[in-house]
Amino acid sequence: MGQTQKMRMLPGFMLSRTDHGQHMKVPKHEHEYPYISLLLHGLYHEKSIISEHDIKTGSSILRPKGFEHKNEIGSRNSFCFNIEIEKAFSNDHSYPKMTDFIQFERNNLEVFKIYFGFQNDFSNELLTMTVEENLRLLFQRYHKERILGRALWVNEITKELRLSPEKKYSIDEVSDSLCLHPNYFVRKFKSKTGHTFSEFLLRQRISKGLDMMLNTTTSLTEIAVESGFYDQSHFIRHFKRFFGVSPSQYRKIVKG
Repeated sequence: MGQTQKMRMLPGFMLSRTDHGQHMKVPKHEHEYPYISLLLHGLYHEKSIISEHDIKTGSSILRPKGFEHKNEIGSRNSFCFNIEIEKAFSNDHSYPKMTDFIQFERNNLEVFKIYFGFQNDFSNELLTMTVEENLRLLFQRYHKERILGRALWVNEITKELRLSPEKKYSIDEVSDSLCLHPNYFVRKFKSKTGHTFSEFLLRQRISKGLDMMLNTTTSLTEIAVESGFYDQSHFIRHFKRFFGVSPSQYRKIVKG
């Protein structure tokens, strides 16, 4: 089932980092609690009786309690960060049913914020608060999207922003390309995604920068420009506002 490199037991949660060797086959199994798994490095194939997926680096997946599945690791070693959710959230309607199978957006910032706290050895109290706060944000966004649904044009533009966050965008140009009034575009985009257009774009730029920081040796100057920031200081300012530390500090702690 892989080697557990690090583990933290918290009130209502268990966090762990597990490593799997290349081409390793993990036989069919299930978990006692629902849990989120973030693939930090590598690639693996997951198969269940209802579906099968190739899980890529940066993917975060919520698996429900008792979900039977088996995994086959790819040609590189695979490192995973896992959050087992032992705590009940039945008093909060925004939390998904723990029978749901959910794949969150790649390089999800909330999950990576939890991982940073784990790697940085936050106190139990601070790490528990970090887990609860970021899971709440993650699940509330999922709940909103599921309840409100997504207009086709919202799917179109959010996909474009995720794929090419480094491009220059303006609300007037984007709304015109979709044949929408700018005011309507702004209002609907916020209601459907939970973010303003600029907030959503910034998240995608930070996400791309994070991916390059953790999976390449590219300098922060190059990462900043390739992620769509004006320069390194612009990237550092926004990254620090979100994670509370500079990109270089985050990179050192997480990769270490």
